Amino acid sequence: MCGIVGIIDLSKQQRADHELVWRMSQLIAHRGPDGDGFYTAPNVALGMRRLSIIDVDGSDQPLYNEDRSIAMVFNGEIYNYRELREDLLRRGHVPHTQGDGETIIHLYEEYGLDLFHHLRGMYAFALWDSNAERLVLAVDHIGMKPLYLHERDGKLLFASEVKAFFADPATPRGLNLGALDAYLGFGYMIGNETLFDGVRRLPPGHALVVDHGTDTRLYPHWQFPNVEKDGSQTRPYNDATIIQEARDLLADSVRIHLRSDVPLGLFLSGGIDSAAMLALMNRDAGGRIKTYTIGYDMDTPDNEVAQARRIAGHFQTDHHEQVINADDWWEGLQRYVYYHDEPNANPSAISLLLLAEQTAKQVKVVLTGLGGDELFGGYPHHRTMPQLLHNHESWGQYLAPMDGVLAALEAYYPAMKRFRIIGALPTYLPRIRQAIRPRDEGLMRMHSFDGMVFSDSLRQRLYGEELTAVCQRTHYRERAYADIVARSWRDDPYNTAQALVINTWLTGNALLSQDKTAMAHSLEARVPFFDPVLLKFAAEVPSELRMRSNKFVLREAMRPYLPDFALERPKQPFSTPILKWFERDLSTRIQAVLRDPAAMSRRLFNRMELDKLLDAHFSGQAQNTEVIFRLLTLELWQQKFLTVASPV
Repeated sequence: MCGIVGIIDLSKQQRADHELVWRMSQLIAHRGPDGDGFYTAPNVALGMRRLSIIDVDGSDQPLYNEDRSIAMVFNGEIYNYRELREDLLRRGHVPHTQGDGETIIHLYEEYGLDLFHHLRGMYAFALWDSNAERLVLAVDHIGMKPLYLHERDGKLLFASEVKAFFADPATPRGLNLGALDAYLGFGYMIGNETLFDGVRRLPPGHALVVDHGTDTRLYPHWQFPNVEKDGSQTRPYNDATIIQEARDLLADSVRIHLRSDVPLGLFLSGGIDSAAMLALMNRDAGGRIKTYTIGYDMDTPDNEVAQARRIAGHFQTDHHEQVINADDWWEGLQRYVYYHDEPNANPSAISLLLLAEQTAKQVKVVLTGLGGDELFGGYPHHRTMPQLLHNHESWGQYLAPMDGVLAALEAYYPAMKRFRIIGALPTYLPRIRQAIRPRDEGLMRMHSFDGMVFSDSLRQRLYGEELTAVCQRTHYRERAYADIVARSWRDDPYNTAQALVINTWLTGNALLSQDKTAMAHSLEARVPFFDPVLLKFAAEVPSELRMRSNKFVLREAMRPYLPDFALERPKQPFSTPILKWFERDLSTRIQAVLRDPAAMSRRLFNRMELDKLLDAHFSGQAQNTEVIFRLLTLELWQQKFLTVASPV
């Protein structure tokens, strides 16, 4: 696990500045405190910071092939490296290390760009083939390890985190105004754009290949399987067979994710996903497993400490708890904005940042339960999206004349949330509007909770003239989501919903947050649910079995290993008590940020409408917690990155 950086001079003028690459690496030193390494050629410079996990003493980077014609810097873990290494040895390759990363180089020698189909792991790497004058930049199948790209003046810069680009004082620090509506609508970014002007992310499951130093092309190597299209759904519809296969694949994935030469532990919540990881770890890991849980200093449904403690007690783990309050969370938010790079309004990620800080004092690796919901149908969207598609086809077109009335009501939803007697209306009325809009737009509105959080009415009131004009010209939010729908569309609406959740929330929010919060404290977070073999299996499970009840296949697969109290606990979101904190404990601090006349956001928005929104929320007239959190995160991010102020 590491951080990687580099430059390729696309104009071949030998401008790969190795001193700049060193400075870039220093800005992400938190990703790899155990060492660094560099490679320099006339038009290419590579750098990395290392967090030593496997072959601690022998896998310093860059890594090379036998004649050193290929050099690579690598971030991540290849969990099936032992099996790959044995096969490569039989084929005549001579590895120099006992580590996992070097297998990528020899796979490239053996298979070229077909190497990706052999990998089970999480990774981002930069591989330079000097004989072919080819640079390969790649990220893993699902995007567990990010890689950012910035091109200007005939040079392409790449890095594990955006902040590395600012080692060059000439790097612009502008706002990508055209993509701002996507962030405000979803609370995170969709598609490949970022809010940094001129910076994009390499899409999950893709490589960027630069041939002969100049010819650039995007090479797709994986996408979430469409079993309807590729005909791979051949497994018989037999409940017991499918559940047993799920059990076997989960156990195998956890087994190889335990490969480590340093101590490891588990992030344990009160849910079945991390409990499943613990149960399977308990079968293979030696000694008492270290588990880590975070909770809050108030009695709230968001607090998972008691349930996690009960699960830990059942498996007799070495259990550690951290309890935070509003002050802790606020201080964590300031650091989170810096370490996450991109604005991301995910309140639970701030808790994870604080948990990672304490966990990293004892272990260098943790497994997590992220992914159980996405694979096995645990989110409300897995049911509401198919219902929306049904409603759209059956009666949506006939209610189209009601659109104007429903649009006019959106302005009153925040106030409606305050009154129990009509509190459900802001949930039901938007769904009617979603059903009568065009299909892709309706899905986008449901996916982003449009109407319940952000809304057209709010955009019209809040956005300043320039932001409004740019949104109307670019339509980035709509275009990016339409592209995602095209990739995710299946004949079975439940399979469509599964793919949509994976291609938006998971890759644009959850995985990025996990990487950034853990690596901020030099902690490697592993996600066994996203083994590519397990992902393929999850796509092939018939939806009528997957959706029989919440995470039915996972619960049944784990029934032999988990106690009933863990199996039968209803689905609980991993959240934070920010609803109460934003109304009381943090009210003064939030308003100080957003009402400051010097706030950068006040140039983007209609100041009078922004103050009205804040007044309504903090006076108790309306409930705008999610909107205010997005605005707060945006403002703090601008202060960190769009000025030259010193970072945290």
